[in-house]
Amino acid sequence: MLPLVDVTRGGDWKEAPAIKSRLAGSYCLRAPAQGSCPYANIYEHCPSFHTDSTHLGILSAPRIDARTLTADAESRRWIDEAERHHALIARLDVLISEVDGA
Repeated sequence: MLPLVDVTRGGDWKEAPAIKSRLAGSYCLRAPAQGSCPYANIYEHCPSFHTDSTHLGILSAPRIDARTLTADAESRRWIDEAERHHALIARLDVLISEVDGA
């Protein structure tokens, strides 16, 4: 396992030359050859995931980062990765709307 500073080059993790995901308490960095992690964003896929208005901040943080990560993926021409982030934003928008309007 590489030290994190080698992967991020001492900079912001969102700018690392890796496939990135924002997690609730941290983040994930993967080599492009590994592809996206199917476990990175449970709220994207898990039918058992439930939330409420007390978690708006937790849902908002990955949405903000997903916009940055989308731009990064698009600039690297990682189209599938950019689409994954777009899908995450759309899913978070639904969840935020549901709990914010409740």
